[in-house]
Amino acid sequence: MSISAVSGYNTGNEYQKWVDQAAADAEALENRLGVKTSETTESSSTSETKDSTSSSTSSSSSSTSINRNSSTSTFLLTYKNSLTSLETTADKLRLGNRNNVFAKYETALKDLSRANTDEDKAKAQKAVDAAKDDIVAAIKDFAESYNNAVSFLESNSGRSNAVNSQLASLKRALTTGDAMARIGLSIDKSGKLQVDEKKLKQTLDENYASVKDIMGGQFGIAERAATKASDILDNASVERIAGISESEAGSASADSLDYWTIFSGFATSGAYNLSNYYAVGSMLNTVV
Repeated sequence: MSISAVSGYNTGNEYQKWVDQAAADAEALENRLGVKTSETTESSSTSETKDSTSSSTSSSSSSTSINRNSSTSTFLLTYKNSLTSLETTADKLRLGNRNNVFAKYETALKDLSRANTDEDKAKAQKAVDAAKDDIVAAIKDFAESYNNAVSFLESNSGRSNAVNSQLASLKRALTTGDAMARIGLSIDKSGKLQVDEKKLKQTLDENYASVKDIMGGQFGIAERAATKASDILDNASVERIAGISESEAGSASADSLDYWTIFSGFATSGAYNLSNYYAVGSMLNTVV
């Protein structure tokens, strides 16, 4: 996504220094959003004598803001994870990726052709069978990730025009039904990508080149899906994805926008991405 990362975060920083900075950012966000953590709730008792009507109105407004922040942060996190998962599973099938499953299978076949003794041939054949199983598993994993991403975008299609556009883009990543049918793939009535494992394995034995080209080729399904997922993650803005209007971004909800921008920037930047759970936890404390 084209959003800024958390200030001061890069691979050259010391781990603890970055965690401390994330905690400071989270505290600043708490102050702007008016959200209190468990460590600060004790001081709230002194304000209970204020006018009940004013307090009730303020409490309702704050609750609405917090609920919306929580809902949007959950959406953004799931959004990012579903598309990243699609990228990851597609990469295993892309011929441009050095460690793709097709390259491993072909290496195993070469080793089998070079084997001389019965023992070496048996060992090489076992490696070929394992590599073929890896192709089947990779295609099934891709189908699952693709279905999850499409289902998630469909369930959130009313959130923004950007989500609708991205959903249509992902659906276009699949090739024609005839081409998919040749290797055991199909689309069911609900629009989900299905894998006929028996047909796929048979095609790998009888027409391996077609599986390789349709799934991993330059214009193959995996290449198209990964490219579209990457474009979405790299180019979509938080405001457009979350459906935040210009008037909202310029009003009090701009504080919430700060949170979403920081959170999303952290989620897509640096070598560690979302592996820094301490920092993520600190940020999520502002909306739970």
